[in-house]
Amino acid sequence: MQFKRNLKYSLCEDKLEDYYPDLIMLDDWIPFVITSNLPNEVLFDLGKHVKNKKTYSDRLLRHKIENGQSGLGLDELLENEIHVFLEKYPKFEPLFLINE
Repeated sequence: MQFKRNLKYSLCEDKLEDYYPDLIMLDDWIPFVITSNLPNEVLFDLGKHVKNKKTYSDRLLRHKIENGQSGLGLDELLENEIHVFLEKYPKFEPLFLINE
């Protein structure tokens, strides 16, 4: 599923495959712009190998609640989600280009 929006961040889809193993092992939420571009076999493996399933579930739920209560428009929400994710996990910065 492809979403073309005029956002500050653009996903470098050609680099995404290199990050599949890291994304699968990540014990936290992943921005929608990434998950919407993952093949099903990778999407279904997210969180499967995390060490603490409760922490993983709690982080997903907290993220969902915070986004639902943010009051942001869709574009702002998507940009904010990427910004927060990259602050938390700078190793994923090469996945994005910043559009000025």
